[in-house]
Amino acid sequence: MKTLIIGNFRTGSWYLHKSYEAKGFMGLGELLSNLDNDAENKINKFKQRSNVVAKLHPSQLITDSPNTYYRLCELADEIIYIQRQDTRQQVISFAVAKEQFDKLDKQPWLRNRKVFNGNLSDKILDDVFKRLDKNNRLIQKIYDKFPSKVITLEKDLPYDPYPHKYNYTGNWQPPYNFKMLGE
Repeated sequence: MKTLIIGNFRTGSWYLHKSYEAKGFMGLGELLSNLDNDAENKINKFKQRSNVVAKLHPSQLITDSPNTYYRLCELADEIIYIQRQDTRQQVISFAVAKEQFDKLDKQPWLRNRKVFNGNLSDKILDDVFKRLDKNNRLIQKIYDKFPSKVITLEKDLPYDPYPHKYNYTGNWQPPYNFKMLGE
């Protein structure tokens, strides 16, 4: 079975991906992430293998053409969408990971990230919100064409926060919450 997890950043998709790996699926991670310059190879493995799981964050593709996403969905036997209700916490978490990012160190994206002691300005949070909003809109387009099972982090997965969770004390608020799939 080819399982494709489609979600925005910081929604619990790595948790879901790892749960499939624990069941014996080959994990490909993020199909379109080019941090390791291996996107084409991962897509080919997704096409050719069975019992494989991969993640899709649509905004990682340079072009806004949805055809690549649609082709990946057509290859999948199972599509699972994952989302998050708490837009504010999602933005803060993504901003922290981006602020810690170093191309040689993928840890900020994973559970064992370092403690972040910096400040998050409203500009940083606004910029991150825009990136997450773009991804959310792309996911909505894909969902409209390929509706399937939807998992919501706060409702459907066990609460297991990252160690070293950043305690944001500012008063930034998202301009609106992301539209939830299936509503």
